[in-house]
Amino acid sequence: MSLLRVDKQYDMHCGGSHRSNSVRWALSYGLFGAPRAGAPIAFALAALTITGNPSSGALVLAAMTAAQLLGAVPIARLGRHANTISFFRTLIAIRTAAMLVCAVACGVGAPMGVLIGAAAVAGLVQGAAFGHLRNGVNYLVNPSQMVKTLGLGAIADDITFLVTPMLAATVGIVSAPLAIVAIAAVGATPALILPKVPHLPVLRAPERGGKLIERGVSLWLACACVTAAAITAIEIGAVSIALGFDLRPEYGAVFTGTLCMASLAGSTWISIRNRIPSTRQVVVMLCLITAGTTLISTQHSMVTAIVGCALVGIGAAPLKAHCSIQINSLVASKMRAEAFSLLKTSTSVGTIVTSLAIGWTSILTTLKIEIALLAFVLSLLILSSLVVHHRTSAASKLGIQGYPTPGRMGTTVESNHEN
Repeated sequence: MSLLRVDKQYDMHCGGSHRSNSVRWALSYGLFGAPRAGAPIAFALAALTITGNPSSGALVLAAMTAAQLLGAVPIARLGRHANTISFFRTLIAIRTAAMLVCAVACGVGAPMGVLIGAAAVAGLVQGAAFGHLRNGVNYLVNPSQMVKTLGLGAIADDITFLVTPMLAATVGIVSAPLAIVAIAAVGATPALILPKVPHLPVLRAPERGGKLIERGVSLWLACACVTAAAITAIEIGAVSIALGFDLRPEYGAVFTGTLCMASLAGSTWISIRNRIPSTRQVVVMLCLITAGTTLISTQHSMVTAIVGCALVGIGAAPLKAHCSIQINSLVASKMRAEAFSLLKTSTSVGTIVTSLAIGWTSILTTLKIEIALLAFVLSLLILSSLVVHHRTSAASKLGIQGYPTPGRMGTTVESNHEN
């Protein structure tokens, strides 16, 4: 069945509401990250209220992040046979309740252990919730709009991470507990605006194997990990980069701002283009990130560093979306939520390792490590594409039709009966 016929069948079953579903899912995807985006400031203010030391907030954030790494895949697996949207709403309710406990603990001056424990509960379900949220787009948006929807979600996510810290800081001036309540409330809105999964028969693709790490998935997890690491190096090391040019610390915002604006441009590009990138384009994206990181590491001038930040941002947004699309196409439908939770875990690992590397060494040393990792993943990507091309050519010579190629992945609609 052609993609056009699939879309028409989808529209018939969904009442032609896929455009509305696309926007609502994108908004949900963006607002989902509000608690994590505002947590550094909100938890620092909470720690200042309880202990008088804002740096203690880092312990709360560390507990949330560590719990997310531990709980992402196991908790996502619990919802394998449940309605993926309903299970997502349940996890969001747990996260919101845990965040509200953090606010109450801050308000009553409870011991830091209570705040840390509640934050850990919120983090425990966060990775799994992301997995089911990302999996939900398969049942809400028709295939021809998938890339566009992911691009809109990336735009919403970038805006959320730009605005939420300012929201937390503004509300925190009035009250630290209210700052936690504010980011918890914004983070709860996806459960309200996300459409329900229609329990109607849709075209069912042949079910694949039951492995979580199918062939090829590891490569895209590695791509997502090193991309997240490169972004984190700029975000955390922005002040150090500014100081390296004998600038005031405040100039670090120039580098993070450039990164953010370039990322928005990249997300807008993939949304407008609405096509799965070719292998050549994916290689170019990774080359842009590698080149940008290299320009920053040279410390030649502020201009080259800004250009480097722009290159990283422009390449990172489309590459992250492409990694998600490829994983979506390689993993069996019943295990996609777990795979997306694992994707979230891989990016978190990149963030954590980079943060520790900057703390233990320096921003320049960390950037050089990032360049080596990016070059390694780039070589793996090129080698993988050559192998796929060779196998495709061999299959064509033998007269085998329908051999899967990267450009044809991620374009099927799965049945939602099992959800």
